[in-house]
Amino acid sequence: MNIKKVLAGTAASAVMLSTMAIPAFAASTHPTFGTFVNAGDVPAGSQLVININHKVTNDEDSGNVGYWALDNYNKQVQVWQVSDGTFYAVARYAGDWQTFAGAKSPGAGTVQGNDASGTFQGGYTGTFTATSCTPTFGNIGMKDYGGTKADILLGTYGAGQTGPTTPFSYLSTYCSGYNNDFNYNNWGWTYHYRNQTWNNFDYGTTGDILVP
Repeated sequence: MNIKKVLAGTAASAVMLSTMAIPAFAASTHPTFGTFVNAGDVPAGSQLVININHKVTNDEDSGNVGYWALDNYNKQVQVWQVSDGTFYAVARYAGDWQTFAGAKSPGAGTVQGNDASGTFQGGYTGTFTATSCTPTFGNIGMKDYGGTKADILLGTYGAGQTGPTTPFSYLSTYCSGYNNDFNYNNWGWTYHYRNQTWNNFDYGTTGDILVP
């Protein structure tokens, strides 16, 4: 997924990093999904101002060489205002992906032999600045990101893939004066297909999803 899903909609489908793979940097110690996507690192004295849930459909998932699957998932976003006036965010994703015969695999870019689907989970934490965020809580419905099978089948970013065309941004929707300065503490996603796993974290990627 790379960082494509992280802030969809803030600057052309997520901080302009949606159209390229993120370089892999090795790290001997790094928090796992289960430990960093939680509220344990929220700065003391912070106030929860956003706690929303919504469903996302047709979100094109970015791999190492191109968009490789369409995702449908549940997303929770929580934002706290820190005592120094900055904001701390946690986002969690869990859902399903679908790839297609002729698409490229997310890891090595191998051509898939058949349609297939599987599950994934992940998320991110980070900080940003804004003038204010409107307190918002609860379910905000479904967001269709406009991704298509035809775009996935273009194979690579260089072939003209556009990614999701109508992504939703909680930052532009609920936070006024956002300065486009989101700083990621951690991000990562894990994908499952039968006995295969593709791990895509900010410190590197391992594995692949190969459909014969």
